[in-house]
Amino acid sequence: MHMNADRLVLLLAERDYLYGSGTLTLRVSAVERDAPINYDHELWYYVHGMQLGFDGRELGDRVVVVRGRRLVGTGALN
Repeated sequence: MHMNADRLVLLLAERDYLYGSGTLTLRVSAVERDAPINYDHELWYYVHGMQLGFDGRELGDRVVVVRGRRLVGTGALN
C-alpha cells in the first residue's frame, strides 16, 4: 500500500479482498466503516474506489470487501 498525492492507493493481494482474483490496485474513495462484516473470524470492510491498471490507467469504479487489518495504519479507518 502507498499514498497517492491526495488519495490512498492500496495494492491488495488476492487473499486480502473477497470475490476477485489476482492483485488489485485500488485508489480508495470511501470505506464503509460503520458496517464491517465478520468473516473468517476477522472484520472486513466495503471499500469503494477506482481500480487502476499496472500502468496507472483508470479501469473503472469498484466496490470490494477488504480485510480490516490491511486498512489499519493507512488512515482509511480514521
